[in-house]
Amino acid sequence: MRFCDIAGKKFNRLTAIKYLGEHNGIITAWLFRCDCGNEEIINGANVRHGKTKSCGCLKRETLANYKHGLSHTTTHNSWIGIFQRCENPNCAEYRYYGARGIKVCEEWRDFASFFKDMGEAPRGTSIDRIDVNGDYNKDNCRWANHITQVRNRRNTLMYTFNDETRPLSEWAEIYNLPYKVLHHRHKIGKRDEALFAPLRKMSPRKKSAIS
Repeated sequence: MRFCDIAGKKFNRLTAIKYLGEHNGIITAWLFRCDCGNEEIINGANVRHGKTKSCGCLKRETLANYKHGLSHTTTHNSWIGIFQRCENPNCAEYRYYGARGIKVCEEWRDFASFFKDMGEAPRGTSIDRIDVNGDYNKDNCRWANHITQVRNRRNTLMYTFNDETRPLSEWAEIYNLPYKVLHHRHKIGKRDEALFAPLRKMSPRKKSAIS
């Protein structure tokens, strides 16, 4: 049988530590460390193919989550999602979270603790980190709608005016200006009053020329 070296690689919640060969009837036995801290000897092929995803803690959590009656709700799906983004290299969003060092606090490995800290997600919201470079924990998370989350992205353009810092899109709303106009002015170097100057009204002569 061809040997597949997976030492150091992570599959779901399991990280391969050491190859043990044949052990207690398992032909390709590996010692794995689970995210929960337990170490188990498991068939390496089963782990690689996703048949075994944890030391058994995932199944226990799934059963516990089923009992609380919130399975498949926005709240529960958000809880599952943060672990996928932070700990599953196969997740499409992992590069923006886990690969950047973003972690989930130990307390939130228990859904009951997560629910106690965050409560049920209000309609139209999902989990959002206040500091986009910080971890998932009680002090850095909130339920936020899509607009708030868009404004809180790493690439959001922030601007400080009169000692107050806001996203440029928010300044556009305050001064009733199109965001594209404000963004263009900022790009060409306009600041402060020049940045927020009202749009000039087009003269009747120019309007008729355009029409």
